[in-house]
Amino acid sequence: MNDRTSLSELEETVVWHGEQIVLRPITGSDETQHGAFIARLHATDMRMRFFNARRDLSQVELSRFTHIDYEREMAFIAVRDADGAAPETLGVVRAVIDAEGAEAELAIVVRSDVKHDGLGHALMLKMIGYLKRRGMRRVVCDVLRENAGMRDLAHSHGFVVDATRYDADALRLVLTLAPEPTP
Repeated sequence: MNDRTSLSELEETVVWHGEQIVLRPITGSDETQHGAFIARLHATDMRMRFFNARRDLSQVELSRFTHIDYEREMAFIAVRDADGAAPETLGVVRAVIDAEGAEAELAIVVRSDVKHDGLGHALMLKMIGYLKRRGMRRVVCDVLRENAGMRDLAHSHGFVVDATRYDADALRLVLTLAPEPTP
């Protein structure tokens, strides 16, 4: 993001299963809503996203995930207005940008009860488009080998396995957005 781009300019309304949802940057005011989102994730989905068996996030972690530095990190959430109730978060995609501004590490999680319905695809497209506009050359994603859903989603967007890196439990998937500059 730069000085000329406001957070509201990054908001987008999309139709998902016949209803309108909003894809927008996360803000500090989403902290409580984000906690409710995390609480609705199954234990397996938490492990796939955070690489360990945990049930929830601490208040400090929730705060860190919602109060972000938009220059070095971006997180888009998919939000549904719930008829008169508080809006609910359905998914989040997050990218952390390296110090050189060339590579971003991406992670995504969709609420367990709405997985496999195209929301991950919409969030992935949103983040890849944003990172391209920011001039990223590469997007990387570390994925547990057993996480077939995330591997399939990433592969469908052009990510390939980094064959130079081996880990018994995880794969590094890489999407090249722009060629490396020539010396």
